[in-house]
Amino acid sequence: MKIAINAIPYTSWQGIEVFLSGILNSWPDNQLDEVVVFANKKSAQFLSPLPDNIKLKIINFNILNRIIIFLYLQIIFPYNLKKGKFDILFCPSLLSPWFYNRKIVTIHDAAPFVLKNENSLLGKIFWSINLFFAKLTSLKIITVSNFSKKELINNLRVDQNNIEVIYNGTREPVKSSLTPNSKWKEINYIVVIGNARPRKNLLLLFKAFNLLTNEIHNIKLIVIGKNDDNMKTLGKNYKVLNDNIIFTGFISESEKTDIIKNAKILVFPSLYEGFGLPILEAEILEIPVVCSDIPAFREIASDSAVFFDPRNEEDMKEKIKQILQSDSLVNTLKIKGRKNCLRFNWENSSSHLINIIHTYENTSNK
Repeated sequence: MKIAINAIPYTSWQGIEVFLSGILNSWPDNQLDEVVVFANKKSAQFLSPLPDNIKLKIINFNILNRIIIFLYLQIIFPYNLKKGKFDILFCPSLLSPWFYNRKIVTIHDAAPFVLKNENSLLGKIFWSINLFFAKLTSLKIITVSNFSKKELINNLRVDQNNIEVIYNGTREPVKSSLTPNSKWKEINYIVVIGNARPRKNLLLLFKAFNLLTNEIHNIKLIVIGKNDDNMKTLGKNYKVLNDNIIFTGFISESEKTDIIKNAKILVFPSLYEGFGLPILEAEILEIPVVCSDIPAFREIASDSAVFFDPRNEEDMKEKIKQILQSDSLVNTLKIKGRKNCLRFNWENSSSHLINIIHTYENTSNK
């Protein structure tokens, strides 16, 4: 088969890009398939190097912005796919050519549709149109957890027979990414990965952390995530109250791994997620996880994490303190975390996707 992968919309390294990279780097070497990743200059950089059996086609935009990318996806890209006689297009998110019907689309969660503060009115309209065409013209819809599948069926009315779950995976970090003499070893801290969106629940974590520092001294909170104006506003008051909160902004994957590896705990306080990749990123490094008691985290972490009420800062504080003060609990969580990671494998995820793609091998419209 001739398979196209859509990496054109992406300009930064976030959850969707991690998903796509994990799938591509574990792609089996099937000599009968021709696989081409279409990317812009930025996405080409963070997806490279790709396996030898996957080709990279870079689309050079004079101006790289959302409007230009959208117009290209809707007008030029479908024409190029048909001209190139591609059998199928895989899109790792909802961003896809609306009227191209030889595609598989990924919806990671229902957040843009079910959460009030997730998007502006214009954003909600845009994502609703994307969802309409995904349901209308996609061969299959991929999502990343059974929880998200239920959300798509119950709240977005996606046909349950048209959804497949493909989990995110995890893999051992490359040894070169673990700094032997890391500056982070000298600091006693817990870490959180997130942004200033309300569902990431950082405001309540800051409140819980202030309570924690009244009982446990010399502890810091490292916040990994986009340090935009919203994040600065969110952290301003709590930074004044507690100068032990450190914002890193966007950092490289190797530095993120370094920070997680030297943390006491990874805290994940989200109110809503479709998966929860930081759970696995911590557990593969044998770092204890304390997280919100929400369906997606129960599915992904199982019994390998400590759970708290994400709307109760006192409970959040107590659960963090419980791990910090118990070596036996830390050891138990490390063992369970390692075992839990075995359930999530990029090779299995990639093979699952390829099997789905090949079910349409004899239905080509070329």
